[in-house]
Amino acid sequence: MIRDAHEANDSVAPNDFEIARLRAALPEYFDKDGGFMVDRLQDALRAGDVNLTREGYELKFLGKSYAKYLTSTRTETVVVPDLAHNAEEENAASENLYIVGDNLDALKQLLGSYSGEVKCIYIDPPYNTGSDGFVYNDDFGFTAKDLVNKIGLGDEEAQRIIDLRGKSSHSAWMTFMYPRLELAQQLLSEEGMIIISIGDDEAANLKLLCDEVFGEQNFVSDLIWQSRRSISDDREFSQNHTHTLVYAKDRVKLTIWGDVLDETEYANPDGDPRGPWKLVPLDANKPGGDTMYPVTNPLTGEEYWPSEGRSWAINSQSMAALMADGRIAFGKRGTSRPQRKLFYEERVAKGDTKTPSSMLLDAGTTAEGTSEVEALLGPDIFSHPKPVRLVKKLVEYSTLRAKDAIIVDFFSGSATTADAVMQLNAEDGEAGRRKFVMVQLAEKVKPGGAAEKAGYSTIDEIGRARIAKAAAKIKADTDADIDYGFRLFRLEEPSETTLDELQSFDPDANDVLFSGDFVSKFDLNGTPGDQVALSTWLLQDGFGLTADVQTVQLDQYELRVCGDSGYVIQPGLTSADLLALVTKLEKGELDLNRLVVFGYSVTFSVMHELKQNLKSLKSGRTVSVIERF
Repeated sequence: MIRDAHEANDSVAPNDFEIARLRAALPEYFDKDGGFMVDRLQDALRAGDVNLTREGYELKFLGKSYAKYLTSTRTETVVVPDLAHNAEEENAASENLYIVGDNLDALKQLLGSYSGEVKCIYIDPPYNTGSDGFVYNDDFGFTAKDLVNKIGLGDEEAQRIIDLRGKSSHSAWMTFMYPRLELAQQLLSEEGMIIISIGDDEAANLKLLCDEVFGEQNFVSDLIWQSRRSISDDREFSQNHTHTLVYAKDRVKLTIWGDVLDETEYANPDGDPRGPWKLVPLDANKPGGDTMYPVTNPLTGEEYWPSEGRSWAINSQSMAALMADGRIAFGKRGTSRPQRKLFYEERVAKGDTKTPSSMLLDAGTTAEGTSEVEALLGPDIFSHPKPVRLVKKLVEYSTLRAKDAIIVDFFSGSATTADAVMQLNAEDGEAGRRKFVMVQLAEKVKPGGAAEKAGYSTIDEIGRARIAKAAAKIKADTDADIDYGFRLFRLEEPSETTLDELQSFDPDANDVLFSGDFVSKFDLNGTPGDQVALSTWLLQDGFGLTADVQTVQLDQYELRVCGDSGYVIQPGLTSADLLALVTKLEKGELDLNRLVVFGYSVTFSVMHELKQNLKSLKSGRTVSVIERF
């Protein structure tokens, strides 16, 4: 668990994250020693007529190598469930999550179960305006000499990176954001997208970061939100807008949903029997396949090619079929470039929606967001919250037809995103089953401020209170049958003393049973250590934090089982328990493929016996034994 992560981090390199992704996606290009065979990959790409370029353009900033290193390291936190909160009636069966902790650790934890599963990520990170309180506070835990040894930096650069701590420079902000975006990209499903609110101060840098992390080809739009309507006279132009960058995991697979179609935007100048239509361009982003060919206007005889640097969106065979079916028009007068006819009735029947505008002019304002929080929690509790109308619109772009989607916000703040998700679900009735995952650091509120006077100590307390009060209001207003609760978890780091004791433990010498000492070292926030270990491992093993866990009685030992995995955490497993386990497996009473064992809790002799017995079951099946420390 923690010892495994700590030992792995001792030898991690900045590019380990990228190498792991390459190995997962292209295992055939790695040799038996783990070397990446770049020549073989280049040969394959050349054979596929892929243009290999060596453009010199590159994003560089102080701290980038350290940011990549942070992306590659494993989190040394554990997941601590709040048992009292999670047992409450409205929360016990909830599939929503609220995680209190550093979002970098939270993202690493979430990847175990939610990699490739998230439909929409919305975040409202620090804008680094110079007055919003942002400073780079990630705990390095290293000296400059450590960075020289671990990352291979020069002495001067290593010291400059250490000096970023406590700063609000562009480099500090980019070092802060880079690893979080890298990990967020892995959470997204193939059809997913990330939406990021940002101000002018870092909008350009965020665009460059996202181009590198998500791929320039997956940039969707920079939506401009009218964040306020009043005019300020404190600068040359009144700043009434906020940028909203949208990136897809894979733009080819992305579908965006907008408002209901407007029939007044359609006409039928040629009397087409299929009814009114509108024209849309046929150009695509970039060439590929049979998409570069001329299209002849039958009225004028003029040939048209795709616009420079673009291609036709369809191949020549499909174009010919559409022209034969009267679905290609050369402008309303027949003398322009070819465009495709979209028929209103056909689009309505398919459930199509309007293409959204890049101008968010009717999506609430910051003042509206403030009023919403005030109505629920009181005045001056949280500064500059986003309005629900804005977040609802943004989330609905990708989830209008995916009503069971997972939505993540790892800068949760006042939890507007959770409020918006519940409101969307209520509007959808029984179909609304979207799930939210909120992550918020337990950041202290302003001393002596309204929030502290109202009884709040940290920002996450405000967010959780807002969710509860918003849920009550939505239920009272709509009586919708939706998920109004959330499971609560905290990320904690064991003490240095505990880590030292875990590191000094010798499993080969463990031939006496400990009376729960090592498990109890993870007793945190009133939660027993076995529950902490189980939650951490369930998340790591892909079962998530809302999985159904069963208890299976062996001889005297109670085995925790989830899916195909058994978990031995508490001490006390004996040979008699092992015999009972083997018997259940042989009789088909228990179906396991793996047994995860807390190495501190099982004696060397029982562990040896366990491995031998599960390796040679009479049925011929094998149950893998996985030791974790």
